[in-house]
Amino acid sequence: MKIALITIHQSNNYGAVLQAYATKKILSKYGTVETINYDNKFLLHHLDMFRFALSIRGLKMLTHDILRFPYRYKAVSRFRNFVKDNMNLTKKLTSQELAEGKVNDFNLYVCGSDQIWNPKIVNPDIKVDPIFFLSFAPKKSKKISYASSIGSYVFSETEKNQIKNLLKDFTMISTREIDGQKKLSEILPNKEIYHVLDPTLLLSKDEWIEKLDIKITNQSYEKYILLYTVPRTSLIKKAVEYFATKLELKVIAIDQMFFPITKVDKHIKNAGPKEFIELFANAEFIITDSFHGTCFAINFEKQFVSISPGKSANRIKSLLSKLDIEERMICDESEFDKLPLNFDYSHISKKLSSIREESLYFIEESIDK
Repeated sequence: MKIALITIHQSNNYGAVLQAYATKKILSKYGTVETINYDNKFLLHHLDMFRFALSIRGLKMLTHDILRFPYRYKAVSRFRNFVKDNMNLTKKLTSQELAEGKVNDFNLYVCGSDQIWNPKIVNPDIKVDPIFFLSFAPKKSKKISYASSIGSYVFSETEKNQIKNLLKDFTMISTREIDGQKKLSEILPNKEIYHVLDPTLLLSKDEWIEKLDIKITNQSYEKYILLYTVPRTSLIKKAVEYFATKLELKVIAIDQMFFPITKVDKHIKNAGPKEFIELFANAEFIITDSFHGTCFAINFEKQFVSISPGKSANRIKSLLSKLDIEERMICDESEFDKLPLNFDYSHISKKLSSIREESLYFIEESIDK
């Protein structure tokens, strides 16, 4: 079977690239997977060594990239090589070329995961991108969605009608957030919308370690708290200070900013996807305000705290709710001392394994249907 996958893969974002990798790995069990190398300029600019736009923000971004160039060059190179080596890309195709049928010899077309259905993420004009709804697939072809995300976006009535038309002939549809499932169920009341796991959670801890040849350090290695922040919330600064003192551990921060958000013992600015996984796999405790940071903390059975990122907390809430550990997300400094620092993963891992099987079954059923 030949399978076409469209997702957000050309990105300098750990979560985006690793979810794309995991999706491709899982689908590869059913056939040969090719990732559609969609020439979306808005998304591709994330991999530019120097990013620029005619705005105050654009000038700040360019200055930031120049100042941290040696680190950015290394990180971006690692992302590009990871994608090239692992994603089995088609030739680069524009939306026009896709619409003209340049990709038409596949048995199955799959879209997902990440926020491919969030207009704010995929389009500078904040418009629905039909390509991410498989509009380019030939008529009567088999189309499925796996864990496609809307994020926190709210569709207008016009957009709802557009999406209803784009999804009407999908064989099966799934999203990775509960509220995304509700939104799509309202748009398509006669279709069942499934809620499934993010692809990064479809691969077990052992599979991540084996497939990426991750080095696990021995017990004598110095233990550390890993700090991974994307929205860089003010609350996470207080969390670092509190938990570093409480646990008496050094803090390693991983991000690509010129300066860390707060005082840390080590700041890693040039990590690629593999280095990211290695840092999670070897951490003693994790502090994050990222959805994928939370995913990997749970998957690697780490003690962790997930700091609420505010309005975009729905993805984290959805995941923690599914695993019955909502208390791991903190919204206020007063909650720090109420959080158990050591909790038993036996129940959580069993539940995750069960939900993983359900999500894998969704994929199998979608393919067989």
